[in-house]
Amino acid sequence: MLDLLIVKKLTRKGKTAYWIIQLTLDILFIGYLFLFMDYDLDRLTGDGYGILIVGIVVSLLISAGICLSLWKKPKEESNTEED
Repeated sequence: MLDLLIVKKLTRKGKTAYWIIQLTLDILFIGYLFLFMDYDLDRLTGDGYGILIVGIVVSLLISAGICLSLWKKPKEESNTEED
């Protein structure tokens, strides 16, 4: 749901970059959990699901911040001036 709000404000290049950055950060985070923190699927579905949700939300905020700072759509100026 947050993705839809963010994607509406990005240019076409920004949308592509957002999804690439988001997927990359998610893969890195999940890889970190499995390789360095010794998580397994039983632990993630049991008590560890909270860390997974928080990590993915943080990666969403990081990728949104990067993309909105670089590829935000320019505001459309309305011409309401009367001649």
